[in-house]
Amino acid sequence: MSEPERMSLLQLMAGVLALAIFLVDALTPLDIAIAVLYVAVMLIAVTAWPRRGTLVVMAGCMLLTVAAYVISYGFAIVGGSFARMLVSIVAIAVTTFLALKGQAATSRLLLREEALSRAQGQLTHVTRVTMLGELAASIAHEVNQPLAAINANGEACLRWIDRPRPELQEVRASVVGMLEDATRASEVIRRVRLLSRKSEPSYAPLAINAIVEESAALVQRELARHDVRLTQRLTHGLPLVHADRVQLQQVIINLMMNGMQAMEDIPAPQRALVLETSLAGDDRVAVTVLDCGHGIAPAHRDKLFDPFFSTKAEGMGMGLPICRSIIESHGGRIRVIDGVDHGAALQFSLPSI
Repeated sequence: MSEPERMSLLQLMAGVLALAIFLVDALTPLDIAIAVLYVAVMLIAVTAWPRRGTLVVMAGCMLLTVAAYVISYGFAIVGGSFARMLVSIVAIAVTTFLALKGQAATSRLLLREEALSRAQGQLTHVTRVTMLGELAASIAHEVNQPLAAINANGEACLRWIDRPRPELQEVRASVVGMLEDATRASEVIRRVRLLSRKSEPSYAPLAINAIVEESAALVQRELARHDVRLTQRLTHGLPLVHADRVQLQQVIINLMMNGMQAMEDIPAPQRALVLETSLAGDDRVAVTVLDCGHGIAPAHRDKLFDPFFSTKAEGMGMGLPICRSIIESHGGRIRVIDGVDHGAALQFSLPSI
């Protein structure tokens, strides 16, 4: 049922109920405050009409209350019945006042859940751009590799053409290689543009392993800079998830960066990061990032996803809270895994489709 149809149905219900109350109040000898039931009409009216329309309905209910009294008793003041009429009118007025006040408060709250949502979206974008700044060297490296390969293939292509008898097969192979490398460079740039743009989430069926591999590709240079060995343990055949590709990449990259930074003060040969995908309970798809750092202090575990809390002196404390916000907006959960021998393990899970 559409919203206009729902409003029309509510308005019809309010009208029918008001008419029924009036007929019972005016035409039956019941010696009770029947008109008090108009408060039900007002509760319906406040959801079916804007403020002005609700006030009109209130006035109408009051007039019907007075009209029923006049039909039953004329213009004489009959003690108990007159008092019940006044009580009904007061009840209608008070109910209308409280209902309109509650409606206004709800509207203000909605304007605030919307403002908060916009602010959260802006903050998510800012942290994503900040993260891209930290990954600048990795991105440059990822783009430079296919460009260098294109240059090498181009030089080889010219050498094969300049021979007394051009080797067309070799020329063709070099050109194919150039096209493949150009596609690689274009794909890296496309992923960076997706991460940097500010837009509404675009949900689609996605393979989580592909998101993990794309995210890992963007941090290759950072892994080399931190002397971290990356292992990917990807479970094949996982069901798809309904998610926004860019936001999931942001979460995975953030968790990987945190893992790398957590291992900065341990010997380089011991620095290992594991990216793992698996099928969790309740048909949920899980991604786990494990590092070999010093782990998470018990006093910090409950605060880890709180805004502005950071275990790093220079940290803003917004990376993990934003990760939690993104995952929860996808209907998922993010948590610290217990029982890890060394380092820390953070896992998020999403419902499958």
